[in-house]
Amino acid sequence: MSITNRYLNQLGPQLTERDLAIIFEVGRFKLMSGGQLERLFFADCSDTSRARNRQAVLRRLTGHRVLARLGQRRVGGAQRGSASYLYTLDVAGQHLAQSTSSRPRRPYSWYEPTVAHLLAVAELYVNLTEAARGGRFTLLDFQAEPYCWRSFGHRTLKPDAFLQLGVIHPDGRRRKGSFFIEVDRANQYGTKIETKLPQYLAYYQHHRQAEPEQSFPRIVFLAPHEQRANYLRRLVAGRPAERRLFTAGLLDDPLGVLLGR
Repeated sequence: MSITNRYLNQLGPQLTERDLAIIFEVGRFKLMSGGQLERLFFADCSDTSRARNRQAVLRRLTGHRVLARLGQRRVGGAQRGSASYLYTLDVAGQHLAQSTSSRPRRPYSWYEPTVAHLLAVAELYVNLTEAARGGRFTLLDFQAEPYCWRSFGHRTLKPDAFLQLGVIHPDGRRRKGSFFIEVDRANQYGTKIETKLPQYLAYYQHHRQAEPEQSFPRIVFLAPHEQRANYLRRLVAGRPAERRLFTAGLLDDPLGVLLGR
C-alpha cells in the first residue's frame, strides 16, 4: 500500500479522538504493548467488551498502516491476542503524528537491548495514569526521551523521563512535585551509574545559578526489585550532597517514592 497525501487526507476524517490519542502515545514512547494501550484507552469498557474493543481498534489501525505490529513479538505473561503484541507507528501513523504533536518521534528501529527499557518507561506512565484516576493526585506532566533531556552549557543531561504530580492534602493544601526519573533495569553497575550522579550534580549547580528561586526536581531511581533499590541507595548514602537529591524505589510501586508513603 502506497501512503500518499490523498490516502492520508481520506484516512484522517475516519479517525476518532481515541485513534489520535493512541497515535500520540505510541509516538511519544516509540513502543507500547497492546495491553498497555488497553489499560489507557479501554478502561471504561466492560470486562467482557474491553479485549474485543481493543482488538478491533488495533486491527483497524494496523490495517490502515497507522500502527505496525513488530516482528510478531509477544511480551511475557498470560495475555493473549493483540494485548501481548508490541506496536509502533507505521508510515501513515508517522505522518499523522504531525497533527497530534509538535515534536513527533522518529520511526522506531528494532534494537533488542532497548525493548525492555522503552516498555518500562511506558509502563511507568500507564501505572501513574491508572493511579491518577483514583483522584489522589493529578499527573500534570510526563516527558519521555528526548524531550525530558536538559541542555546546559555544552552538556546535556539525559534522564529517562521527567514528570510532575499535583497532590491535594487532606487539609486542602496543594503541592506540586517534580521528578527526574531513571528507570533502572538492574543491568548497569559501577562506573556507568556512578558517572550519572555527577552529571545530575553538575546540572543542579547550573540550575541553582540560573534559576535560584526555582526548586530542583527530585531524582528518582526506580529499580525492578528491593535488592537493586538498596544497591542504588548505598551508592549515595555516604555523599551528603547526593543524598539530598537522590532516592530509589521500586518500579512496581512508583508512588511509594513519588508520594513519600
